[in-house]
Amino acid sequence: MKQPSMSEQELAELTELLELAKLTEQKAKELCDLTLEIDQKYEKRLAQLKVAEKLKVAGIP
Repeated sequence: MKQPSMSEQELAELTELLELAKLTEQKAKELCDLTLEIDQKYEKRLAQLKVAEKLKVAGIP
């Protein structure tokens, strides 16, 4: 049984969907990178605060 071929319109729609999927994937990667960067800055700041608190408790200015 032969599959019916796609019309020009269907091919155009699938091509557009593929481009949108690629763009969405790229934006998701960018968001992931940004989230990781924010998390690393947060962890660094948290570590700094913990050290500062320990120095304060130890009486070191």
